[in-house]
Amino acid sequence: MDTITVRGIDHVAINTRDFPASAKFYAEVMGFHRRETVPMSGTNPPGTSAGFSITYFEIPGGGRMELFDYGGRSRDVAREETDTGLRHLAFAVDDVKAAEKMLREKGVPIVLPATDIPSLGARVVLFLDPGGVTLEFCEKL
Repeated sequence: MDTITVRGIDHVAINTRDFPASAKFYAEVMGFHRRETVPMSGTNPPGTSAGFSITYFEIPGGGRMELFDYGGRSRDVAREETDTGLRHLAFAVDDVKAAEKMLREKGVPIVLPATDIPSLGARVVLFLDPGGVTLEFCEKL
C-alpha cells in the first residue's frame, strides 16, 4: 500500500482540568450531546498512578469529542500562539456574531472577537473552554 485513505476525523481528545465545568461547557454552551463515560481504572498513562475516565460527546456533523478526567491531576502547560502543536479546534457556524454574543452572555473568555478574514473568505471568533483550550467558530463569507 502506497497511501492510506483517510475517511474523516473520528474524534478529538481533550484533557480536562475541571471535568464537571468542561462537561457542562461542551453540553450547554457548545450543544454537544453527551454519550457514555468509560472508566479506565487500571489503565495508567505514563507518569500517573491512578486510573481515569473518558466521557464521549457527539460533535454535530460527525465525529466525537473525548473529555479525559484525571480527577484534577492534569497539569497546566502555558503555550504561546506561535508554539508548535495544536493551535485550536474550529467549528463551522452560520452566524459568528450571534455566536460571540451568546458566548459573552455565558461568560466565556473571548481571545479574538468576531473578525473578518477576507483572504480566507471567513469570519471567526476565538474563545477558551474551561481548561484553556482555544476554540474557534468559523462562518464562511
